[in-house]
Amino acid sequence: MVRIASTLMLLVALSSAAQAKNKLSFQVLVNGEEVPYSLFSFFVMPGEVLDVSANTDFELQGNDLSVINISVMAYKVEAPAKPGAYSVAISKGEERMVLNILVLTPMSNKKGEYLNGYRIGNYPARMLNNDPIYERPKGLFEVTEATANLQLTPHFNISQFLCKQAGGYPKYLIVRERLLLKLEYLLAIAQAEGLAIETFGFISGYRTPFYNKSIGNVPYSRHVWGGAADIFIDQNGDGQMDDLNNDGVVNDKDVRYFYNLVEAEYNKQEYKKFIGGLGFYKKNSRHSGFIHVDVRGKKARW
Repeated sequence: MVRIASTLMLLVALSSAAQAKNKLSFQVLVNGEEVPYSLFSFFVMPGEVLDVSANTDFELQGNDLSVINISVMAYKVEAPAKPGAYSVAISKGEERMVLNILVLTPMSNKKGEYLNGYRIGNYPARMLNNDPIYERPKGLFEVTEATANLQLTPHFNISQFLCKQAGGYPKYLIVRERLLLKLEYLLAIAQAEGLAIETFGFISGYRTPFYNKSIGNVPYSRHVWGGAADIFIDQNGDGQMDDLNNDGVVNDKDVRYFYNLVEAEYNKQEYKKFIGGLGFYKKNSRHSGFIHVDVRGKKARW
């Protein structure tokens, strides 16, 4: 028992150290969203302006972007007109943050259901219950072989969110920044439990409306707006949910363990901005057991 406890304490200490390494010592706000990580990404339309500020003086530098220094604690960054992946560096002394600015291809470029040969399908004509989170995306990010493994945050990359539909590059997607922040938060919670993972296993991230319809899902699935992820914990790399409760078998109890781990955060003040859907899914012939998380802004459980 002493050895097990010591090992767990070591794992927790190591994960805490790793998390601290990826976090900033000062507060950065991008368009009002607090970003505590040394690497993060925002999806923006061509020409869109990002407001970047901090609670201390800092420097911001970037190539191929228009940067306006408002004060020692604030900048405006204008995204280029050409879609693609860009970045700026934010620095304070020896500390450095990379902010990816992923410029979207406008949906106005679609021809029928296709965007540059990739089938998107059609978003619903009306917002569900007039909720603006269901507004049709103005653009999607073009993913090429060169950008497929681009890190979006310290622990999550583009490939994890790609739609599972068949076809080569280019592919397209959108991921909500609040979802990225929630996944990093939940990963830290899992690591603090002594779970030896550097990221989550993904069943599903973004889905095009076409693919979402083809698998029989509801048209207003949060996946279609890049606001949801179906995830599991895979410490041994076998592509399946692990034996999280250490009872010697992998079954629904392990999915419930992960589900309860997330649910336990619900009433914490720091979790309020991440409130959304939480779903429980059993293993079947097609996929591992997993949980669904999203950032719809209201509580939903199933």
